Amino acid sequence: MADKITVDKVIRAFLDASFMRSEGNTSLADIASILHIKKASLYNHFESRDDIVEKTLDSCAEYLGAISFIPGDIAAVAAKYPAETVLKGIVNRYVKMHEKQPLFQIYTCVESLKYFNARAVKIIEGENKKLAEQTVITLTELKKSKKISIAEEQIPAAAKWFVAGITAFLSEYLMRRKQAVMAFPQSGDGELFQLAPDEKAMEKLSVLIEDFCKFI
Repeated sequence: MADKITVDKVIRAFLDASFMRSEGNTSLADIASILHIKKASLYNHFESRDDIVEKTLDSCAEYLGAISFIPGDIAAVAAKYPAETVLKGIVNRYVKMHEKQPLFQIYTCVESLKYFNARAVKIIEGENKKLAEQTVITLTELKKSKKISIAEEQIPAAAKWFVAGITAFLSEYLMRRKQAVMAFPQSGDGELFQLAPDEKAMEKLSVLIEDFCKFI
């Protein structure tokens, strides 16, 4: 059985276990239990528990790095739709992505480790930088299409402000969603969880974006 276990499978098991128990409370025994192997078999792939954590963060960084905040055709989208519609579409998609596997587990894992692990901090900083850079691209395209009136030199600051609001919302939103998942775990249908849409939270997000659009 052990020869069928891969590094990726162990990482996924660690993410699943830490999602429900927290990273600090996830033991090698917890990971082995999910994989239906003996704890000692984990040492065929990892030197220690710390090694699992570090390789998990490497995997998280790679996954997050491949995700784009904005669509590849943002110029065409910005030319076609009002600024509010463009920004709501981008952010709603980003939030919905974080509600599903494996991004929900990845996000909560990295967030929980940021107080203890320098690698986690760098991952979060990198993600925020990417969001800000791609927001700058979006606002620049909206300005080219005369959908917003903000001065070009003010766009970077506006992007940082926007991203700060979105990341704060996402953190609180996923915290509440995780509590709901923990109250009603495995649904048995192949997904980690199935939650009803949080309409009130999404309305709050819409208002946040609408208020931002009033200033640009």
